[in-house]
Amino acid sequence: MNEQVKVDIDRAERTEKLQGMGCKRKRVEDIRFTQGKGNYVDDIKLPGMLFGDFVRSPHAHARIVSIDTSRAKALPGVVAVLTAADLKPLGLHYMPTLAGDVQAVLAEHKVLFQNQEVAFVIAEDRYIASDATELVDVVYEALPCIIDPFKSMDGDAPILREDIKDKMVGAHGPRKHP
Repeated sequence: MNEQVKVDIDRAERTEKLQGMGCKRKRVEDIRFTQGKGNYVDDIKLPGMLFGDFVRSPHAHARIVSIDTSRAKALPGVVAVLTAADLKPLGLHYMPTLAGDVQAVLAEHKVLFQNQEVAFVIAEDRYIASDATELVDVVYEALPCIIDPFKSMDGDAPILREDIKDKMVGAHGPRKHP
């Protein structure tokens, strides 16, 4: 028996026994998707269903001076506009992270990264929710930010999280929400 044929037979025997990644699998869902008959989460429409959209910070590091949601709440079709101030009394303003830390669901006093969520609009359709995000007035006081990871370790670089007194991520164990 030729050496190449023996190697191919061994590989075929091993492949039959394998069930994980890299193995051929019969997929049952492909036909409906290639024929345009698949359903995605975006296709689900339920009676009374509401839609949401976030107001996000344009700043990488800033203090939130004020948030005014009154114009957004006045828009027809808007059901609610939530900020950290609304979530805090319910104990819902912080969530756990995969690293065992916690982070704000919606920024309360300060944003720590660009596009951080500041408010959440709930409306009768996605377009109203999107339009209402433009009506939430957030006043920011821009703070210094560093985009170079090496410069972030300099002594004069800003510390973003006020609950951590140095720049060593993970050195203090998991953070508990305030």
